[in-house]
Amino acid sequence: MEDFSITEVCAHDIAKIKVIASVATCETTVLVCTECGEHLSEPKTEC
Repeated sequence: MEDFSITEVCAHDIAKIKVIASVATCETTVLVCTECGEHLSEPKTEC
């Protein structure tokens, strides 16, 4: 996982990982700002 300051990407400092898809044992997740809902990262698929 890449380390970066959330304030460099979005003015809000609270983020969460949101699951946007789940198939069998794979999940597609994205980092989302809890304040404005903006996606702060590209979707990642992990199996």
